[in-house]
Amino acid sequence: MNSNEAILTDEQIQRYWRDGYIYGIPILTAKQMEIARKKLVELERKEVETDPKRWVDPDYQPWMNPGSPWWHWFQGMVRNPSIIHAVQGLLGPNVMVRNADIFVKPVGSEETIQWHADTASRDSGSDKMLTAWIAISDSTKKNGCMEWLTGSHRKELPPEIQDKYSLSYNRSSVKKIGRAPRQLNLLIPGQMSVHHFRTVHRSRYNRTLKPRIGLVVRFMATDTPIEIAESGKGTLVGGSNDPGHFASEPCFHVSWKRSDEAQLASPAK
Repeated sequence: MNSNEAILTDEQIQRYWRDGYIYGIPILTAKQMEIARKKLVELERKEVETDPKRWVDPDYQPWMNPGSPWWHWFQGMVRNPSIIHAVQGLLGPNVMVRNADIFVKPVGSEETIQWHADTASRDSGSDKMLTAWIAISDSTKKNGCMEWLTGSHRKELPPEIQDKYSLSYNRSSVKKIGRAPRQLNLLIPGQMSVHHFRTVHRSRYNRTLKPRIGLVVRFMATDTPIEIAESGKGTLVGGSNDPGHFASEPCFHVSWKRSDEAQLASPAK
């Protein structure tokens, strides 16, 4: 792809701002994602075999070591030109990674994530941040894919959402949602979705015999107010760090609910 070519069409960009999300964006081919997945499985397996106790410690962040195999995997993924061009089409040329997550919904998982937003900000500054979901495995209704409330990024947040520790809707607010229009985040491996930080979403059970795996990356424009970003630092992945109020660092924190047994080794197909 030409380095100046935008990956998103005008219609997709308009849909993002209208609905609060877009999905099915091609990033990697099936073969490329198969290679990336196999590498991720291998890295996790080695960690579990070497020191499972260390692996489950949230403070153990091997991807923060520049030049390590983990660092190369995460940096290679988030700096993919197709991802960066798509994000720049929505946030502008200057973008940073704030943080990332590996989300694994294990085989037969009954775990659900309740309706929530990714920010407590009621300010228009939240327009400067988005969440990207990169499908490492299929994302389907049966395995508990995300579900969005269409247009919810322009609705008033309920009063119980006060800060980053209280982003979920309570029973009363969920009841008010009623029959609001909803959309499933249906993806095949190598595709990506993006949603606005204010877009309300949830995920359900994994009823399948394979784990649902996704890399989730939180992007922000470099002029995002620090109080909305809830961080004073980021990893620059596009453009320049203007106006410069974020410290630019080579690595970013990754959250991952890790197990002392390998979670990712189930067959991809």
